[in-house]
Amino acid sequence: MLFQATLLVDLTAMAICLWMAFYLFARGFPSKLTMRGVVLLLALSAFFFGAYNNIFNQINGTAAWRATFLIIGIGAWYEITLRLLPAQHRKSLLPWTVGIYTLGLITIVLLLSTRNAFIGEQGNRLYVARMGISLPYILYGIFELAACFGLFQNLLSHGKIGITSQGKFFLFASIFPVAGVAYGVIALAISPPLPRLYQDLLIFSGVFFMGISIMRHQTMVERRTTLQDFPATSLTILILAVAYALIALRLGLSLHLVGLLVAFVVLTHALYDLVREFLERLRIRSESRLRKQLRQLENESSSENTLRLRLQQGLDLLCNTLNAYSGFIAIKRGDEFVVTATRSSVQMERRFSSSTLAYEDISHTQNDETPNIIYFAPSFDGQTQIAVVGIGKPNNRLDYSHGDLDLLSEVADQIGTIVSLSNGQPQIGQTIAQSEVNESEASVVAGEMLDAMETNPDQDFVKTVEEGLRHLSDYITLGQSPLADKLGVKAGSHIERGRELQKTIVASIELLRPADKRPPEPLPRVWYNHAVLHDAYVEEVPNREIMARLYISEGTFNRTRRNAIRGLARLLMEKTASAQ
Repeated sequence: MLFQATLLVDLTAMAICLWMAFYLFARGFPSKLTMRGVVLLLALSAFFFGAYNNIFNQINGTAAWRATFLIIGIGAWYEITLRLLPAQHRKSLLPWTVGIYTLGLITIVLLLSTRNAFIGEQGNRLYVARMGISLPYILYGIFELAACFGLFQNLLSHGKIGITSQGKFFLFASIFPVAGVAYGVIALAISPPLPRLYQDLLIFSGVFFMGISIMRHQTMVERRTTLQDFPATSLTILILAVAYALIALRLGLSLHLVGLLVAFVVLTHALYDLVREFLERLRIRSESRLRKQLRQLENESSSENTLRLRLQQGLDLLCNTLNAYSGFIAIKRGDEFVVTATRSSVQMERRFSSSTLAYEDISHTQNDETPNIIYFAPSFDGQTQIAVVGIGKPNNRLDYSHGDLDLLSEVADQIGTIVSLSNGQPQIGQTIAQSEVNESEASVVAGEMLDAMETNPDQDFVKTVEEGLRHLSDYITLGQSPLADKLGVKAGSHIERGRELQKTIVASIELLRPADKRPPEPLPRVWYNHAVLHDAYVEEVPNREIMARLYISEGTFNRTRRNAIRGLARLLMEKTASAQ
């Protein structure tokens, strides 16, 4: 029974520590605190891997290597708690910190250079490796006691970070390794030997909770990862590892090889996740550079060239975001659509008859005149179609997701506003001030178009926001809404909570207002998003009346409302992130 339990604990601990190390590295780089956590998890995964192998092959000297990995892990643990302190407190602890690291380094050198630092390694599969009373043993014990004292000192002094809402999780996690270290130091010298199952279980429990604590820190403080992402990905890796292990056992592989297979499975999938995250960050960085370039257009005078440049850069960013190979934007001029921006598709300035590119909503169809385009998203000003966005097939999948199509619809909606403002540029004899107002509004909308592609809210959050809008006047329902939890709304009762959430939503809707004074009807295209949300949910005006105010059809109204809700969801996400 002891054999099976020790085997299971070591194998599970090795796999989980290895996965968490790569996960945190991918999501948390370059956070200094997270990088210490990665070192901790990698060191302990090597420790548990060595412990697992020791069950099958007892080789003299391997116990010293396991102790080395344990020293590295404890040192990283101390550094994590140190990083939670303010900079001035860290400086005051510098002598103690240098002393701990120096002692750890000396202990590692002595352990690896001293022959038979551990005694009785042959045949010792399930018990704590024992040491004679010698200099390595004394320094090893002093280091572990000093490091454990230091980490509790970091958590319970200098502002007592360990009893705050964030630090208490680090304090709880630190209790386990301290208990494991105390157990191990005692078991190193006494006789008879003690089972290492309890030590391994205590160390693994502490490391696991420390990893969770770091992820909470990432979510609540640095916002580089989410607690929703970790359970989903970890459960997937767990299912795959268990499946491989069961298949290997059915094929007759030894338990020793099964452990190696599990480690290989976790490592390969972790490396894949790391590469995917790296490429995703490159894409986001590229989009950010493009966004900065487009922001520079705010200082340029309004012209047809400026409009073309805006639309071309917006199209390039849209194709990069959706990973689409081709696309185009065509603006209606008279009875024809003229291609104003293109990417690997139709020629610039090509003209189409108005009937060729006339659509009521996003259409998944093939057009003989645009063979590489599979989706068309129309842009409207009132009930008149003024532009169309075409997108080709995705590069790495069969079709686009619903979220991708919602993003395409939102971008087409913003392009309609930009084109509408461009078409509304004052002619000769009109004021320069009005021209500057239109240009300023066009620049703002261009920025919103880039924001839509850079910060793309997930569908669940958009649905939660929409549900909150539907119950905007119901404090009781709002107070129980998951949107209040996601936005961090706190109050004494759920009714007060609902009232605070209502204020947050209404204030965010007002941020969509293009100007202080609402112009007379019919409203300009730039006012659609604010008007739809404010009139429908704040004033509770019937939809038919709103359509009449805006002079738009029911299809355009539904599309505008859907895009406006996505814009509001994105705004709420940004406000919540900035408040952390």
